[in-house]
Amino acid sequence: MPSKIDFNVSPYFDDFDEGKKFHRVMYRPAFAVQARELTTQQSITQNQIEKFGDHMFKNGAMVIPGETTVDLDYQAVKLTSFTGTFANFFGSEVTGTTSGITAEVINSVPTDGEDPDTLFVKYKDSGTDNATNFFVEGETLTSTASGGETAVVSTTADGSSVHIAEGTYYINGYFVNVEAQVLILDKYTNTPDYRIGLHIVESFVTSTDDTSLLDNATGSSNSNATGAHRFKIELLLAKLNLATEEDANFVELIRIQNGIINHKVETSQYSILEDTLARRTFDESGDYSVMPFDIDIRESLDNGENNGIYLTDGLTTEGNLTSDDLFAVGMGAGKAYVKGFEVKKIGTQFIDLEKARDFLTDSGSTTRFEQLPFVNITNLHGTPDVGFVSGETEAYKKG
Repeated sequence: MPSKIDFNVSPYFDDFDEGKKFHRVMYRPAFAVQARELTTQQSITQNQIEKFGDHMFKNGAMVIPGETTVDLDYQAVKLTSFTGTFANFFGSEVTGTTSGITAEVINSVPTDGEDPDTLFVKYKDSGTDNATNFFVEGETLTSTASGGETAVVSTTADGSSVHIAEGTYYINGYFVNVEAQVLILDKYTNTPDYRIGLHIVESFVTSTDDTSLLDNATGSSNSNATGAHRFKIELLLAKLNLATEEDANFVELIRIQNGIINHKVETSQYSILEDTLARRTFDESGDYSVMPFDIDIRESLDNGENNGIYLTDGLTTEGNLTSDDLFAVGMGAGKAYVKGFEVKKIGTQFIDLEKARDFLTDSGSTTRFEQLPFVNITNLHGTPDVGFVSGETEAYKKG
């Protein structure tokens, strides 16, 4: 799909029209080159690349992995106070003077008015007692930071984050690089509920925004020769609530619910090429499973003893109020090929099923059943009719 940006605006006036079937710009000697002609030349080339890209990849497909990783062991350390420059903690090693624990600081988030200054760490060892695994409340942390920063611990918590490696994605007809990024999902809990993906930001950049665009014909930037503008696409790691459907500028890569990953993009999503491969696979093999999907039937409401799924007064994944009248039916991880397309689940997904609560009572009645090659019975009283009997057989119950 083409970019949503309109390029046919001042001062660019890109009036490329695919319907005119122009495929080259033919420059002529002794005639000045127009900005419009240079812009059209780019649009013709981009149109050709886009057609090839659309044949190969679906919009938003991962071309060169930037793979994503969810970290549910993102250890947070809330601080009461610190000395020096807070940003210097990042990348340093901190040691608890009381516990003796050592940890590497992998992220830091300053206070936002509600949450305190917070360090995110990866613990490297246990304490001096060989039992303590986390920094203790009130202890002082010394660091290897350049300014010799120190901090005082308030509390610790289990946080969650997502990481994406450097790679390339097919976005709106362009092959766009994504930089390695880290996004904190929840600072102090590790049961996040989000749609995680890439937010697409398209913009025009001028020499005012980036002075490297100034004319450097003399070997240095010339502020009097501003030069051409640039069209820029950025891919930023972002999270959305599960209920949102704002997908116009968002490419979903992961869907996580209650800390369980239900969907994750792990391979490139091909377009017409994948349709062709799927057709051939289905023709020769039909539908089949590679790793069967396990079914897990459990109580919906968790009373603390029944291995239920949801807490009281909460909502199920389908938005229903938790109740003892519901079952939770889960489909586990598995992999199959349906119509030639790969269907893969990496986590258990639960749906709601109403329990059978209505019943009828009937006493003193005669049980009738159709005589088949064999019948499995229990608690037999008397002997049923056996022989050359057609139709229904009436069980005899001794009075």
